[in-house]
Amino acid sequence: MPLLTIDPGGGSYTARFLGAPLVALALVGVLAAWRGRRRIALAAATGGVLVAALWAGLYLWRPRWISVALADPVTPAVIAAPRWVERAPGLETADVAVELAGERVESLALVRLDRARYDLSVHWAGDQPLAIEDWQRALAADVVINGSYFERDRTPTTPLRSAGRALGPAGYTSSHGAIVAGPGFDIIDLRGRDVASALAPYREAMVSYPLLVAPGGETRAGGRDDWFANRTFVGIDDQSRIVIATTREGFFALRRLGETLRRSSLGLRVALNLDGGPLASQIVAAGGWTRVVHGNAEITGAGDVLRLAYQSAQARGHEAVKLPIVLAAVRRR
Repeated sequence: MPLLTIDPGGGSYTARFLGAPLVALALVGVLAAWRGRRRIALAAATGGVLVAALWAGLYLWRPRWISVALADPVTPAVIAAPRWVERAPGLETADVAVELAGERVESLALVRLDRARYDLSVHWAGDQPLAIEDWQRALAADVVINGSYFERDRTPTTPLRSAGRALGPAGYTSSHGAIVAGPGFDIIDLRGRDVASALAPYREAMVSYPLLVAPGGETRAGGRDDWFANRTFVGIDDQSRIVIATTREGFFALRRLGETLRRSSLGLRVALNLDGGPLASQIVAAGGWTRVVHGNAEITGAGDVLRLAYQSAQARGHEAVKLPIVLAAVRRR
């Protein structure tokens, strides 16, 4: 397992790099004091104070959205009405604030596409993953976002279809949905359906979860209400336009995101979540205008503050995570 894995299941950074040294220094200090080694005991005590001070400093540094999210983990947030700007024919963007109890806690980088003008396609490169900017250049796409989930060896966790080729697990059961394209574009509900048969008619497909907004208007998002991360989702609004979004912070747990979206002014009749955390990525390059979003947060609870600090530093340093799976939008010629 990589020492600095981005997987939340990889264990706590804070316990590994601060907690363990603090315990070790305390043991050394006690043993040294017992043996009469005053200099060693003093050095261990000094080291322990420095580690504890760093730990406390990281708690004080925590972004405000963590405290707000933990104080009220279930109330839906409010997404401001977007002010759409056309960047190319059939492509609009917006950046909107998200508030909880009148306090700004998050923002969404939005893209809206006319599906009569754009084709969407799924791409997988497990042997040579690329940063989102490199994917955009390689595909000459106007929009690229991160895709669905993948394993440690970068193989797809969920079924995909790319240029008519089936990828990922052959036997898979889903109660959520899939993005499908060619012919047309849709987000289909897979509950109670054979996944392979449902995807077979399409050239491009990507199974993911959860359905943040299901076709009936409810949300199927669940899980822990204290699992916060950057999120990327794809939806279809009430005028059949494709809506793509990536959050700029890690405020949303999935259940709250689903409840927020189904009540929002975005008018989504269906929305499917993709992978998140530091992997959540988006690039728009159209009409001479460019916007890039990189994920910077994934944390369960509030204890692993060192992980959050590492992810934030990685994003600020433009250390883009390389993605094996992406979804691209290319303008029709």
